[in-house]
Amino acid sequence: MFLNPKTGLTYQLHEFYYLHRKILKAARLRVDRFSRHGAAVSGGGAMTVKEWAECWIEHRDKPNVRPTTLAAHRYVMQNHILPGLGNVELEQLTEADVGQFLDERKHFGSHRPESADYPGLSDETMRHIHRLLQQYLERAVVEKRIDKNPARAFRYTKPKLVKANVLSALEIEDYLDAAERLGYLPMFTLELTGGLLEVELIALKWSDLNAEDGTLTIHGRVVERRELVEYADKTRTISLPRQTVQLLDQEHARHPSSPYMFPHPGTLKPYSPNMVRLLHKRVTEQAGLDHVRFVDLRHTYAVLTLKGGTDARTLASLLGYSRPSNTRQAYKDLPMKEQEKPMCAPCEASVGELQTAAEKITLGLNF
Repeated sequence: MFLNPKTGLTYQLHEFYYLHRKILKAARLRVDRFSRHGAAVSGGGAMTVKEWAECWIEHRDKPNVRPTTLAAHRYVMQNHILPGLGNVELEQLTEADVGQFLDERKHFGSHRPESADYPGLSDETMRHIHRLLQQYLERAVVEKRIDKNPARAFRYTKPKLVKANVLSALEIEDYLDAAERLGYLPMFTLELTGGLLEVELIALKWSDLNAEDGTLTIHGRVVERRELVEYADKTRTISLPRQTVQLLDQEHARHPSSPYMFPHPGTLKPYSPNMVRLLHKRVTEQAGLDHVRFVDLRHTYAVLTLKGGTDARTLASLLGYSRPSNTRQAYKDLPMKEQEKPMCAPCEASVGELQTAAEKITLGLNF
């Protein structure tokens, strides 16, 4: 029905959007952004901070972030930003408004009525609130809805890096003894000899284990907010010590009907990340190692592997890093052996390299 006079064909969506902008500009009207289906995101009149936030989350944030990240953004918006700034007109938002809002959140940030004496929000939480506010106001600047971003007048420094606690041989022995007493020995032995992320550990299935070869394939399957999520482009294989494989065989005999390697005993479904951290806390309390975090088990694995002579490229493959430079940065204080391979080579380890790394980590743990 409506043909492009230059081509004689029907208008494409981007051509229709261009005509829409051109007409509104000629009429000196505010340019309204279109959704994917061609409907206007907002109508005439002044747009509030709440309306722009809903528009940004639905049409800019939702298509570009993971579901868990989107849920976190919605939580911050609904419980922190919108209660304080939601009714303010976007064009009228000033640095004073943002400063007053941030100060109020800092000292009286609790949105939970049962926490009347809540002391306020931590610096880390305030940094997340400010970063999200600045991010979506920056988009308003790009789309010419406001002249400048008032959130840029404020800055929250990044938290200081926490030094990794690498377990000594005696601490490893105490930790594994406590894990055995509590019935968690296979899980945490695998963590110390595999260096997995906690979300990877609890998502493992028995089909991932090759007991004959002593290898474990990590398919990029993780547990996020009690849901199993798979990232098909992230797969790696690690070689396990013989003792770890034997412990896993014993664990399989305890619940042969479950496809998951470490299921919750009540539901036979994967643990949540919070539950695994709770199990780790029980082990550390039993072992008298309250200062050890779950991520320190991964650091211990990496450090022992490096001290055993494994090069940075192989360790990067074992840990799931995309580039060896990440490994060098994380463990820059340790001497590293470098392979005589070009830096542009894919970050993959051979079967021989994996087996060698497994032997070295076994010697390091010595359990």
